[in-house]
Amino acid sequence: MEQQRCRNCGHQVDGEYCSNCGQREGRADRRFMDLAGEIVGDVSDVDSRFWRTLVSLLFRPGYLTAEFIAGRRARYLPPLRLYLVFSFIVFLVMAIDASNALESGNGVEVVDESGEVVAFDPNDVADAFVGEDGAEPEVSIGIADEQSPQWMQDLQARLEGNARQLNDDPSEFIEDMVSFLPQMMFILLPLFAFLMLLAYLFSPFHYLQHLVFALHYHSFVYLLYLVDQLIGYGGIEIGGWLALWLVAYLPLALRTCYDSSVKGAIAKSLFIYSAYLVLLVQAFAGVALIALAML
Repeated sequence: MEQQRCRNCGHQVDGEYCSNCGQREGRADRRFMDLAGEIVGDVSDVDSRFWRTLVSLLFRPGYLTAEFIAGRRARYLPPLRLYLVFSFIVFLVMAIDASNALESGNGVEVVDESGEVVAFDPNDVADAFVGEDGAEPEVSIGIADEQSPQWMQDLQARLEGNARQLNDDPSEFIEDMVSFLPQMMFILLPLFAFLMLLAYLFSPFHYLQHLVFALHYHSFVYLLYLVDQLIGYGGIEIGGWLALWLVAYLPLALRTCYDSSVKGAIAKSLFIYSAYLVLLVQAFAGVALIALAML
C-alpha cells in the first residue's frame, strides 16, 4: 500500500495532519459542500475556544495560566493572541471615546490595573501646564539646567514652548497620549513579569511563566474595561463592583496559579500593585513628555 505523503514537505502522513510541518491534508479539488463544512467546523472550533477562554479569564483567576503551565493549551486561545485582540479593541474604544470627549468638551477616563481612574480633561490638562484663565505662566519642565548638554537644554525649551500652547488647544496633546498607550502598556508587560519574578524569587517558576501570567492578567483588565463600557452604555452602574473584582483578582490568581497561601498572595499582591503603580505613573509621565515634544 502506497504511503501518503505531505504535499508541503514530503514527510509521511499517518493522520489528518502532517507530524513534521503541521499542514492539514486535503485535496484542492474538493466539492463546495465539503469545503463549506470544513470552514464551519473551523469557525465553530475557534468560537468554542474563544468563549471557553473568555469565561475562564473573567471568572476563574489564574486558571488559564495554570492550564498553560500544565501543558493544556490547545483548548484555549494563546496568551499573546488573547492580549493583542483585547488590546486592539480596548485602545480603539479609548481612541473613539477620546475623540468624542474632545468634541463635546468632556474628559477622557482610563482605568489602570490598580483600579485607579486616570482622567484626561482638556481644561485640566491645559491648566496643569499653563495655569487658568489663559494666564502666561512660568513653565518649567525641569529636565535640564545650565550644566546639561545643549541638546537637553534645547529639548527643555521645546517642551516648555509647546506647554504654553496647550491653553489654546490641548486636544492634539491628549490624542497623542491616547495613541501612545498601547505601546506603553506593551512595554510594561515584561516589567510586570519582572515584578512577579521578584515576588517569587525563590520559587521554581521561570520568567516566561510570569510573562504568560502578565499577558493573562492584562487581558483580564482589558476585558473588564470592555464589560464596564458595554454595561455603562445600557445605563447600569456597576463600576464599584468591577473595581472590587479587579483588586481581588490578583491575589486570587496568585493562589490558583502559584499555590500561594492567603497571606502570601495578599502580601505579594500589595507589593506588585504598589511597584506597578509607580511604574505606571512614570510611564504616563514619559508618554506625556513624548506627546508634548511632538506638538
